[in-house]
Amino acid sequence: MNNIENLNKMLVSLDLTEIDSSLIQYASFLSQALETDKVFFVHAIQAYDLPDKSSKKFPDLNTSLSKTIQEEINSVVTNHFKRNTKTEVITKIENEDAANVILDIIEKEDIDIALIGQKYGEDREGRYGHKIASSAKSDLMFIPEQPKLSVNNILCAIDFSRDSEKAFKRALDISRATKAKLTCFYIFDTSKSYFPASTQQTSSAIQKESEKKFKKFLKKFELTPQDVQGEFEINDKLSSQAEKLYKKAEEIDADLAIIGAKGKTSVVTSLLGNVTENLRKMEKDIPVMIMKNQGKKNWLSL
Repeated sequence: MNNIENLNKMLVSLDLTEIDSSLIQYASFLSQALETDKVFFVHAIQAYDLPDKSSKKFPDLNTSLSKTIQEEINSVVTNHFKRNTKTEVITKIENEDAANVILDIIEKEDIDIALIGQKYGEDREGRYGHKIASSAKSDLMFIPEQPKLSVNNILCAIDFSRDSEKAFKRALDISRATKAKLTCFYIFDTSKSYFPASTQQTSSAIQKESEKKFKKFLKKFELTPQDVQGEFEINDKLSSQAEKLYKKAEEIDADLAIIGAKGKTSVVTSLLGNVTENLRKMEKDIPVMIMKNQGKKNWLSL
């Protein structure tokens, strides 16, 4: 089996908390399933977290600490990576924003996808998630605590656009590599239509039109609705599209949700309010893969 297109280099962001073990195990599973060439494990040490912020009198302390952490991470990685995937552990002390360390490595090493842990409760946001999501040039995966180490059902959000085709192609490749069932999900946004879907007859017409578009969409990949299941829903404004997407993922017992987003990646606040940013911030038990249009440096939306 050949490597999946544009998933040859993976980065895993670590923070020396309990979620690191889940991230390393998931990276091992995913890199094996997708035949990733190399995985980088990165821990950025924030300088203001160190007992001696200056360390000017003891310049070797920072180097020694970095080396100790690197050896510790290496030991855990070695225990979980049993196949011939190349791995590299990078630790670096950053005086300003540790997220910049992750972003610099993503660009320098031409990373294809970055895995970021997403904790529960008040720790859900983490320090770096928003900035990395906004500025990283790679695709992203947000991994919850204790994720399933399997992919049996994939949910892919589509909107029938060209950019949506890229997200679907990725989902299709992963489903074939893992032999997972693939389901596509389309939400019809009534706010963009001339006539709100207020009657049963109108809803039925929207359903039929969506099914027609889906059939045409699949035809580009020489597939039919018998090959890939389609799910369609009208946005009733009672819940966000992100909530609908995640609820659908739970309904089909998805192990992975794949989506894109729209917004200028150079602006940190540009993701706020859109489907993907809302989904990123939600408390989840399902890993979410976010694809970027790297050519335009834009995100695609539902």
